[in-house]
Amino acid sequence: MSEYRLDINGTMGLSDYTNIHDYMGVIGSDDKLVVALEPNSNDHNADIISAMLQKNNFIVSSKGGHDDGKFYITAYRKK
Repeated sequence: MSEYRLDINGTMGLSDYTNIHDYMGVIGSDDKLVVALEPNSNDHNADIISAMLQKNNFIVSSKGGHDDGKFYITAYRKK
């Protein structure tokens, strides 16, 4: 199992959603993906990313903040 990480810095725009979608194509089955969002990112962005992941055969295992202030979404690709 491989682990991939995608850091989204600054305000999210449409191109960031496209980049996330493209990045999901690289991830194989049982691989882990961690998406890190800036602290100023809102819940709506996290909800959209989570929905994108679920529609692309990912299981979102956790969403939430961390000590460094970033918001993390952790997901695994289904077999």
